[in-house]
Amino acid sequence: MNVKNYAQLGLIFISLASVPSGQAQTQVKVSTTLGEFTLELFDTAAPGTVANFRNYVTSGRFNESVVHRSVPSFVIQGGQYVIPAGTTQLSQIAIDGTIANEFNQSNLRGTIAMAKVAGDPDSATSQWFINVADNTSLDSQNGGFTVFGRVLADGMQVVDAINQLPRVALAASLNELPVVNFSGSVTRENLVLVDMAIVAAEPVSASNRFDETTEQLVLKIDAGASGLVQVAFSVESQSPQVIVRALPESVTALDESAEDFATFDEATGQLLIPGLEIGGQIVYRNLVFLLTDAVNLLFSLQSLEEG
Repeated sequence: MNVKNYAQLGLIFISLASVPSGQAQTQVKVSTTLGEFTLELFDTAAPGTVANFRNYVTSGRFNESVVHRSVPSFVIQGGQYVIPAGTTQLSQIAIDGTIANEFNQSNLRGTIAMAKVAGDPDSATSQWFINVADNTSLDSQNGGFTVFGRVLADGMQVVDAINQLPRVALAASLNELPVVNFSGSVTRENLVLVDMAIVAAEPVSASNRFDETTEQLVLKIDAGASGLVQVAFSVESQSPQVIVRALPESVTALDESAEDFATFDEATGQLLIPGLEIGGQIVYRNLVFLLTDAVNLLFSLQSLEEG
């Protein structure tokens, strides 16, 4: 390939001034009847949706709310009803106005997205759902369902446990209600209750990691004169060679570099990753990728060392 073609990687690095600077992602602690998990919100990718969700959390309107829908191997859903202590009837959460759709990421297992009215992409308000499976069919429905965060670490064990509960029908519009210790009539004690609170984000220990939820490489890259960026890479092939693709829509400009940043040499097309974190540990070191298809932004693994 002509070295000049490497300049096409500018699809990622160009106009960094127009890309929001990197910032810690909001984290939300979710306490449920069946256990706790943490959500990481995608502040940069879906800013309007995150701001809306944060507002419901910080106002306390999601406290003593209910997971009112569960579809096995599909989703669990909440954000519509509350049932405060000492009450026996579900009541609607106080709802703000609708928000603009911000679909740009796929509805993969472990992601959280906004529910909305059929046929109206910009109708989301308070209702959220967590994808229990890779629900990519939702990406092409109703303008795409806006993914605005993901469940961290082993939190999906709690989500799966909720998804596996028996379900009952209280009404035509509430016919997939998950229940705990159900014995004939639904009381508050049978419902999956939810509280939410904003917590401080925990920094990632390494600059470069494999995200096991999205199955993407997330790298912080020093591209020399082109600037400092964070970029996600999808894994396109694992055999006979590892090939990854840079995702331009994932680019975030960064303000400061660190010693463990990956480096990209535009002259040679070489991407060097000094250490790659998987599951909280540096598993591989000195990974060398080569830009082998500048048009499609494909990189092929050339060599690596065990961590």
